[in-house]
Amino acid sequence: MKYRHELKYYLNSQTAAILRGRVRGVMRPDENNGGKYVVHNLYFDDACYSYYYSKMRGGLQREKYRVRYYNGDLGFIRLERKVKNGNLSYKENAVLSEEQYGMMRVGDFRFALTSNEPLLERFANVHRLKNLRPAVEYTYLREAYMYEPGNVRITFDSEIGHDIPGVAAAANEAPGKAGMLEVKYDNFLPSAIAGLLGGLPLGETEMSKYCYVLERKRRIQPHA
Repeated sequence: MKYRHELKYYLNSQTAAILRGRVRGVMRPDENNGGKYVVHNLYFDDACYSYYYSKMRGGLQREKYRVRYYNGDLGFIRLERKVKNGNLSYKENAVLSEEQYGMMRVGDFRFALTSNEPLLERFANVHRLKNLRPAVEYTYLREAYMYEPGNVRITFDSEIGHDIPGVAAAANEAPGKAGMLEVKYDNFLPSAIAGLLGGLPLGETEMSKYCYVLERKRRIQPHA
């Protein structure tokens, strides 16, 4: 397993527009769909929302499970386990069928109990211990850029947790709305990329999109 650095920032609309212009001059769009796409997420937690509260209480070592697919395409769906240790993270994933995804959406994980896929087996074991269930499902619009030295990936995420009326329309809408910036890299952040972030009112945050949407949709109390 290989950990990557992960930094997160809140962006207002003006800062997002300035930074997006800088990034486009140095980095290339992600190869998927010209760099702009809609991310669909289904997160799992237990009845006490242990993953949520672990995050909100500042736990350094955490994990979470989610199902993710893109642009409404149910032909490629993945179960992901994301592990965090401070600002370091890594992911592992397993491909799901549309039928399996449909089962997980309603909390039916029986197929995972007999799977030969290591991540599904792990998920099934965690479910046995914690009685995991679907916690929240939401979408957001992502614009992604790549830079080969340092394996840097910068993403602008907006419309977080909003109902996106049409995948094609959302993926092509004009950027510039407020949201969240994520910067991910391997062992070092090249000076050319660090310089792009300079002189801007970036608000670094540890807040996750999962926690943000869960509070909005489930009225979770953040300091319970």
